[in-house]
Formats: sequence, structure tokens, C-alpha cells
Amino acid sequence: MSRYYFLIYLIFLPFLGFSQLLSEHYHATIFKSRSQNIDILIDNLDSDSTSHEVNLLLAELYFLKGRNDKAMKLLTSFEENDEIQNHKKPELYARWLKNYGLILWNQGKRDRALEFLQQSLAEYKRIEGLDRANIADIYNNIGLVYVSTEPKKAVDYYKNALAIYSDFEDENLDKIIQLSINISLAEVKQANQIEAFRILNDALSRWKANHQEGLPTEAFIKANLGGIYLATDQLVLAKDYLNEAKSIYLQNYGERNSELANVFAQLSELAVKEKAYEKSLKYIQKALKANSFEFSSVSFNQNPKVEDANRLNIQLTLLMRKAIILESYYFGFSLKKSHLEAALTTVDRAEEVLESIRAGTTNKKDLLELSDLASELFEDGQRIALQLQEVTLFGNKFLIKAFQYAEKSKSSLLKTSVVESEAQSFSGIPTEILEKEKEFSSELAYLNTQIALEEEVSKLNFLRDQYFQLKQKHNRFIEELGQEYPEYYNLKHRGSFVNVIDIQNRLSSDEVILEYSFASKSNTINLYIISKSSINYKRIYELDEVIKYLKAYRNTLTYNLQMSFETIAHELYQYLLPVKFNSYINKLIIVPDGELCTIPFEALVKDQQESNRFYELDYLIKSYEINYVYSATLYHASESRNYGNEALLISPVEFGAGIPMLPASEQESMHFISWCDQQSLSIESLVRSDATKSKFKNSSLDNFRFIHLATHGTVDLESPDLSGVYFKKEENSSLANDNVLYVGEIYGLSINAELVVLSACETGLGKINRGEGVMGLGQAFAYSGADNLILSLWKVADESTSYLMQSFYQKDLGLANHSFSSELRNAKLSMINSDYNAPYYWAPFILWGK
Repeated sequence: MSRYYFLIYLIFLPFLGFSQLLSEHYHATIFKSRSQNIDILIDNLDSDSTSHEVNLLLAELYFLKGRNDKAMKLLTSFEENDEIQNHKKPELYARWLKNYGLILWNQGKRDRALEFLQQSLAEYKRIEGLDRANIADIYNNIGLVYVSTEPKKAVDYYKNALAIYSDFEDENLDKIIQLSINISLAEVKQANQIEAFRILNDALSRWKANHQEGLPTEAFIKANLGGIYLATDQLVLAKDYLNEAKSIYLQNYGERNSELANVFAQLSELAVKEKAYEKSLKYIQKALKANSFEFSSVSFNQNPKVEDANRLNIQLTLLMRKAIILESYYFGFSLKKSHLEAALTTVDRAEEVLESIRAGTTNKKDLLELSDLASELFEDGQRIALQLQEVTLFGNKFLIKAFQYAEKSKSSLLKTSVVESEAQSFSGIPTEILEKEKEFSSELAYLNTQIALEEEVSKLNFLRDQYFQLKQKHNRFIEELGQEYPEYYNLKHRGSFVNVIDIQNRLSSDEVILEYSFASKSNTINLYIISKSSINYKRIYELDEVIKYLKAYRNTLTYNLQMSFETIAHELYQYLLPVKFNSYINKLIIVPDGELCTIPFEALVKDQQESNRFYELDYLIKSYEINYVYSATLYHASESRNYGNEALLISPVEFGAGIPMLPASEQESMHFISWCDQQSLSIESLVRSDATKSKFKNSSLDNFRFIHLATHGTVDLESPDLSGVYFKKEENSSLANDNVLYVGEIYGLSINAELVVLSACETGLGKINRGEGVMGLGQAFAYSGADNLILSLWKVADESTSYLMQSFYQKDLGLANHSFSSELRNAKLSMINSDYNAPYYWAPFILWGK
């Protein structure tokens, strides 16, 4: 089922509960909004009133009408209000939190929405004598936020709400019906269409038995029944239900409403299934109109402006859908190049909408969801652009366009950090203000980690409250920063245009960039090959088969399986490198994607020799120097910075609490100290009892040019913010986790290092996030300011790791012709000719950066 369908059912009027503290007029007006014209209710309110309750009610009515822009403007004006911020009117504050959260949810900022709704729930629970239906409303709203990503968790919240409503079933009948609709949609999300169909039909029967015909809730039920019929290819029934929903929405809301837009979009999808492409395009244009304030064009060559959208996340989805319809029209009927060109123009407008959403989003989890959506958009863009390239006789205009889409889909969080750093440097912001921003980031990261680790409910609620209040202060601080330093805002939100010529100019004649981009819809990998003088591409087919080989390759490496290693490493080489390089190429710059981030290309075998001796195999590293970058844009942007002249060593050696000691790390540490002396670097050594987390965080981290951590690592693939590196336990400390520096905390650090070496197990692993790559220690350190990183891809042996690190830190490291990548290669070649010649020992450590 498409992503599009799941966005449809998220648009649902929130439950707006009665209260013993807000006025009778307030909840009476909200009750009337279910059956009366909302514009009339708004007109009857005194819009010039200074009453906070009236303004909050007005915001709520605008929200119900679908005018999120006007609702948000009113709610934002409350942020500086004394009665809100000091909780002088508890229910007013709780309701403000709820409505603010719902609009954030409507904007696609789900994680930020959850922060507001969870805080609202806590506030409602504190108010004595309040109708418990208010708490049930919040449970429902939290379920709505969860349903698209964690439908089982959403159902748990829905059931909590249902238990409260059922105590007074007659007076809560409407809410019980609406809640059952939400449960049905969670069932759809889990592919339980039959159960969802049963629940929706029951809800429709109960609604009709208790209400007049033609109300929006009836339309909502019919729209979702139509959606299930559409998903199961029962097109006649789908069309009937969708048209009935359309008529009701038009009668109640007119031609401009986001719920109506979703119905038109489903009718558009239905027309594609009937291969009625022109009709499909007409419906999608009507959908775009319904979600716009002024746009009215029926021509598929026209798209609404970004600022004309009512709900940006809906507009983004509609534009993505339109591009696919135009592509389907091309392949299914027309073969007109103009349809593909219109599809590409639509992708570009969708990108503008995406960037507008991103510019207003600061929460990391929300940004990650946007990265996932961006990857889908740019995968579509690549596919369409490459098809245009194949039907274009001259030039490589569309190939360059496809490469730009591939670049835009990668590592947006890291790109944001680079842009923010540059914006701060060139916008004249005073040092003390930048320091305040660092303090905010560090404290928020710490609290977020503690929330993830805490299990006791009372402490958890206290931490959440602290985090929420601090986050509000931080958001206001950022807004004021943008107002006082407009150049900072402009620099921060400027677009990062990928210029292939600039990238090529940065390359040496002996270098080539290999950028991989997974295309799951077509089961392929797009490989872009960029040298100083050319750009080409290859399609690697059978993505699912490649992933099988990737997993097998990792297993042979991590378990040191010699018998099957050579065959698998050679097969994977043939898949991943279907290109011949000129003889003068000696350096490969790899931009991996997905699971490719978890393997070392160095150990791929070029020519199979059926040798029983590891050192005889034709490894890729024997022919090429190899390093990895998060994107070609970041590689291009990595100009040399001004570094300090200090180095930092962390080496706990012994950890206690059942964690194995690292005796060989002492030899490694002594070698690093000796190397620093050769480089005339002053060094801060935090060894054994001094290697504590607090001493590390309290060091002047932005002064260190080199940071070397010889320690253990821990990887949490489900919650990447809880991956971390181990330190020595603090003496006399009662805290359970004071010896682990977590990823969530690393994001809050400020580092200015040319090189960070994480000489620990699996520091290059983490949760693979589409569009961002591996979310773990490496990206956290890169985000915090590390230009280059050496990370490991599996559990490493203590002694062989020490051997490699001592070989890496040579006197000439960092000088001309002795780059980090060349010296790491030399260290690995040295190991291949030693007793540690199995790839298990030398292949896990890879360089991200220059």
C-alpha cells in the first residue's frame, strides 16, 4: 500500500473534551462546530477581544476549519503570555499545549507534537476535579501521532481512551465511534484490512443511527472505506464511497479543504488503476487546489506555489503522487518526453515544499522522518531523470540532475550542521551567544539520554517536564537569534546546490568518486562515477540479491570464515564495481548507501585465485587507496579549518563490572603519546582512573586537533542514541550510566578535530536510516565537528587493533603524500604481510573523511 494512503487517515478532527474549568460557552461552541458552519461560529466571536479564552477558542475553530496558518499564529502569540507560561490558568495551559501539539502533528512534526501532547497529558492529570474525558482525548491524540510509525503503540493509547469513554457510553457515543474509526486505521496500517473493514462498517451504522446525514464524520468513514476498497482493487465500490465522501465534504467545506484534497487524491489513484491517466491528472490538480488558498489551474504543467499551501506535508505528498502519475502516463500510454519533463518539474516543486518544512523543523527525530521522505522523493527524481537521459540524444543534463537528486538524498543532518557552523562563523554572532547555544544543545542532549534510560515513572515525568521547558526556551532563543541576526537565518536556510564541475575541480587526476544510491522501487542501485574529466553511471540490478551477498560477506569477515570468503568477496566485487578504471586511477572515494555503509570495500576480491592463503588474495586495497564520505557535497565542502595544536588520549584499560580489560591498549597509547611528541603536539592523557566521562566532557574539546579513544564501544541498533563508548567508572558515583558517553550526548558536543579515532568495537555500526546512512557514533562525532573519523565495523581483537594503530601513527602522517587514507592503507598492507593477514584483523577499521 502506498505511503500516500497512510497520510490520508491522519487527517482527523481531534477530540475536544468538555471541562469544568473552561467556560460553558467554550465547549458549547466546540460542540456546535460538529454540525454548524464554522465560518459563522468564527464571525460570532469577538476577534478583537483580549480574552485569552476567546483567542484560544478562535485558534481551535480555525484548526477545525483546516486553516492551520491562522490557528498557529494565534497559538504562537500565547507563548509569551504570563498566564500560559506561569500556569496561572492550568486548563488554559493544558489545552494550549494540546492544540499546539495537534498543529505540529498536522505539519508533519510528529516528535515535537508528541512532546507537547505528553506535556498536555501531564498537565491535565494535575488538575483536580477535571472531567476525565479530557485525558481520554489526549490519549486519542497521542495515538493519532503514533499510528503512522508505531500502530501497535497507537492502539494501546486508543484502548486507554476507550476505557475512559466507556464509563459513560451514552454521552460519549460520538467519541467512541470516532475512536473505533481510528482503531480501524491502525489495523489498516498493520495490513489487517478485513478487521478494519468490519470496524468501519459498524462505525458507519452507529453514526447513521444517531445523526443526520451529510456530516463530515460520515464523509471521513466513507473515504476510508473507499480507501480500503481501493487498496484491495475493488474499484467500483471504491469509486462509490469516495464520490459520496467528496459530495459531503464539498457541501460542508466548499472546494478548499485538506480532507477533500485527500479524497481527490484517492480518486486520482483509482483512475491510474483504470489507466485513465488524463482523468487522474485532473483529480490530482483538484486535490492540489483543495489544499491551496488560491491555486486553481487544471493544467498538469502548473503547480501551486509553496507559500500557497494550507498543509505543507499534504502538499508534498500530492506533488510526489503527481510526478508518479505523469511518469505512469509516459510509460503506460503517451511516450511523450513532455510528460517526463513535467514530472521532473513537479519533483522540483515538491523539493521546495520539503525544504520549507525542513526549515521550520529543529527536532532530530522529525528531521529523520523528513530524510526518509526525501529519499523516496529523490529516488523518484533519479529514476525519471535517468529515463530522460536515455531518450535525450545529446549532453548529460539529465544525468547531472539525477546525480544531484542522489546527493540531496544523503546525510541532510550532517549538511545542516556544516551549514549552521558556517552561518555562525560568518554572521557576526557574538561569542557569548554561541556559547549559550552550545549550553542549550548539551543540556538538551543530556536530558534526552536520561529520559531514554530512566525507568521509574516519577523520575521520568520529572525529566520530561525539565526537557519540555528547556526545549521551549531553546526554541524561543533560536527564533530571537534569527530576528536579531537575519544574515544568520539566511545563511542557515540557503540551499546547497550541488555543482558537479566544482566537485570535479576538487578531484585530483588519480581520484574517482563512486556514489551509490539504492532504488528499492525498481530493485536497483544507481552508481554514479565521477572523475576529474567525466561523469557516468551504471545501473546495478537485483538490489535484493546484492543485499544477500552483503550479509554473507559481513558474516565471512566477522566470523573469519576462510573457506567461503574468497568466492563471496569476488561475487560482491563484480556486483558493486561493474566498471574499468584507467590505469592512472589509484584512489577511490566511496559514497555508500544503506547496508553498503557496513562493509569494507578494501577486502573485496578482484580476481579469484582459489588461494588458501589470505595474504595472496587480490584485495581491492592492493590496487587502490580507499576512503568513505557521507556525500560528495560534504567532501567538496570539507575545506581545511584552523585546528588547535593539541591532542587528547582516552584509554581506560580496565573497566570493571564484567567488561573485559584492554591490556594491549596501553602499548597503543604509549605509541600515540610518542607520535604526538614527534608532531610537537601537546597532549592531554586521560588514562586508567583519569579516563572518566566527566573529565572528557569538561576538556576543551574544540582545542584538540587529534582525539584518540582506545576503549570499548556499545551499539544499540534499535535506539541509536543509546549507542556509546565506555569510560572509567567515576569513583564514589551512584549513577548507573556515568561511564558511557552516549550518541545523544555526543551530538551536543563541540569538537574541532581534524581526526577522531574510535579504536573500539563496532563504532562504525548503528541503525541504518534511509537518507542519513548509519545513525551511530560516527555520524554523531561528524555532526559535532570531526572532519575525519576512523571507525570499526565489527568486534575487533585487542592485540591486532593495537598493531594497526601503531602502524598508522607514523612520523609523516598528515604531511604531503601521507594522508590519513594513504597511511591507513599502508598499515593494512603491513598487516596483510604479517601474522594478522586475515581480513578479520585488518579490514574492520575504515576512514570516513579525507
